[in-house]
Amino acid sequence: MSEKLIKISRGFVHCLVAEDFSRATTYFDATMKSALPPQKLAAVWHQLVASYGPADKRSALEPREIQEVNGHTVIILPFSFANTKVDLQVTVSKQDQISGFFIRPSSTTDDAKQYKEATYTQKGKFKDESVKIGEGPWQLDGRLSLPSGKGPFPCVILLHGSGPHDKDETIGPNKPFRDLAHGLASNGIAVLCYEKRTKQHQAKLSAEALRSFTVKEETLDDALAAHNLLKRRPDIDGKNIFVLGHSLGGMLIPRLAKLDADLRGFICMAGSNGRLDEAIVRQTEYIASLSPKNSTAQEGAKLAEIKKEAAKISALKKSDIESGGMILGASPAYWLDLQEHDPLVDIRDIDRPILFLQGGRDYQVTTDGDFKRWQKTIAESGKDNLCQFKLYPALNHLFIKGTGPCTPQEYFDKPGHIDEQVISDIAAWIKKRLDSSAR
Repeated sequence: MSEKLIKISRGFVHCLVAEDFSRATTYFDATMKSALPPQKLAAVWHQLVASYGPADKRSALEPREIQEVNGHTVIILPFSFANTKVDLQVTVSKQDQISGFFIRPSSTTDDAKQYKEATYTQKGKFKDESVKIGEGPWQLDGRLSLPSGKGPFPCVILLHGSGPHDKDETIGPNKPFRDLAHGLASNGIAVLCYEKRTKQHQAKLSAEALRSFTVKEETLDDALAAHNLLKRRPDIDGKNIFVLGHSLGGMLIPRLAKLDADLRGFICMAGSNGRLDEAIVRQTEYIASLSPKNSTAQEGAKLAEIKKEAAKISALKKSDIESGGMILGASPAYWLDLQEHDPLVDIRDIDRPILFLQGGRDYQVTTDGDFKRWQKTIAESGKDNLCQFKLYPALNHLFIKGTGPCTPQEYFDKPGHIDEQVISDIAAWIKKRLDSSAR
């Protein structure tokens, strides 16, 4: 039976590589056909190609893992694009039809072996402890980096960017969340990070489950569970728990702040604040501009396809939620939920300190766009005394130093670390804002 299901999953992937999206969807069950018809599947695949480079047709597609989940078979196929490796997760039903398809960062150890601790990490000053976030079917594996000595310690909860990230927010050979955790713990500040729900429980997220899936389930619920865990620990200072959000995590800080009044403050690292569908188009255009000589009519058609899908997001109505369709990898419910919450409006109501950090070479969340919009909004709301802004001209979206225009390949080919100045600035900012009333 396994060989038959493996053959189905491989056949589907071969269709994607050949860009025969009509044939690819013949492998789908009814729910997937509704969620990802050929045009939408094409837009998702072309977005991946724009970000990661052309698909490697030589990928062996030898299953790394096969597991049974709720009567379905989940097959993990390692796959390579020109600029990175990923895992293609294909879920096959008892009826031998594909009922789920996800792309997640590669779980191979090749990149992990390239990672070496940053020079600012001081191993003797902290220890890592495995913890569990939340309860029930969505419980997550976490890691608490706890400073040595007598507590209680201030603590930072890390919120991931978009995509199914692990606890280190691993991207190629880089692990920015491990840099943050060990760098801050070396400075006497505890850090809690954990697997993102869409990473650890991806097999449970069928097309049907994703119909009502929003950032509440993806990020906010687990952030609240993480805070509840920390408040119960005597070695953590419950009055001095902060949240650091990266990219999408930064965008969600205003919403989280409204949900949880007990958080002491926030760090927004490359936090986006515009429409994500518009950002996808802008990023795709930017990547295409990096090699205009190689631009082809086919590439132009791919960009037009992505723009067409983004336009559908702008036109969404609540009645579209029941359609079950997917647009650029997410459901109408997901996109509509984002549209209903403007971070630039919600941020005006936050009465706690916020540190905004931005890399000057970041093409995903930009200085002239997102960062300046945060600055303008804070100035207009009269909250300058609560907020601080820091721009690092040489850093990219991962806050790793580089030169020249940033490219997606930089994340995957160039091992690096979050710049030490960023670690120092965050640690100093937190220490200046510690609430000593319960210490």
